[in-house]
Amino acid sequence: MFLYEKLASDLYDYNPQIYKPEDFDSFWAQTKELAKEKLEFSIEAASYPLKARIFKVTLKGYDDTSLSGWYLLPENDQKTYPLCLFFHGYRGYASSPSSFASYLLNGIGVLAFDLRGQVGASGDSGYEGGHVPGWVTQGLDNPYECYYRRLILDALRMVDLARSLPDVDPKRIMLQGGSQGGGLTLATAALSEHIALAVAAVPNMCLMEQGVLYSTSSLKEVIEYLRLYPDKAPAFFKTLSYFDNVNLAPAIKCPVLVSVGMQDTVCLPKGIFAAYNRILAPKEILVFPFSGHDGGGENYSRAAMEFALKHLKP
Repeated sequence: MFLYEKLASDLYDYNPQIYKPEDFDSFWAQTKELAKEKLEFSIEAASYPLKARIFKVTLKGYDDTSLSGWYLLPENDQKTYPLCLFFHGYRGYASSPSSFASYLLNGIGVLAFDLRGQVGASGDSGYEGGHVPGWVTQGLDNPYECYYRRLILDALRMVDLARSLPDVDPKRIMLQGGSQGGGLTLATAALSEHIALAVAAVPNMCLMEQGVLYSTSSLKEVIEYLRLYPDKAPAFFKTLSYFDNVNLAPAIKCPVLVSVGMQDTVCLPKGIFAAYNRILAPKEILVFPFSGHDGGGENYSRAAMEFALKHLKP
């Protein structure tokens, strides 16, 4: 066996013990109830040079924040479609309809939003206190106020929106994303019982304390803040533990596909395996020994689509 073949061999049994708050379950029960508040959205037809039905959608997210996105349907006469709810990476946006052409060509609808406050058109407001550039440290000393909770509340409302759309088969909703989007995919799959499958490429939000200390990801923003205010470390790391997929993963019930790049310094392989190993549902992991944060590139994209088509059959 070559050395590159051994990179992941020990990680299939990697099971680090991390802090889990005593009120973890009650925190999420309360948060999920909050996500069920009245669903408000609007959909308008949009023009785009793609053979598909194109719509702009606006959803009222947590704290009445307006979230902007795309709703895309194949250009054929099916009664209902499976749908991919897509979450973009950190400092990203929902891109353009052409980015999702492979889904549409395979008969899958798409719902993709600009996540709150990032590069797209979705807003965000209402934090007390300061933070370093980025979004991760916003409200991080209180789990009820932190940015990750808002992201997940929005994601749960997106699932409810998808289930309400007349052209969508509510039993065939998949989640997909990479990096931040992969982490949000796993967390949402853990917290919603309405997901048919989840596809998470190089997911963030896994073993987050390790990520803060050693990765080059968005979690480095926490280090920047703690350099100035080291006394806040216990509160920050406790808050992160509510949103760590190592703690959330056992609640996932749907089939899951995860990818990991063994050269990734952004979303560390140990963290991804730590969360993956705690998933009890049917699961597969794609290990790319020569890939970094690209997570396998085209090889991953092909495998992810094959996985989706396999599980989204009527």
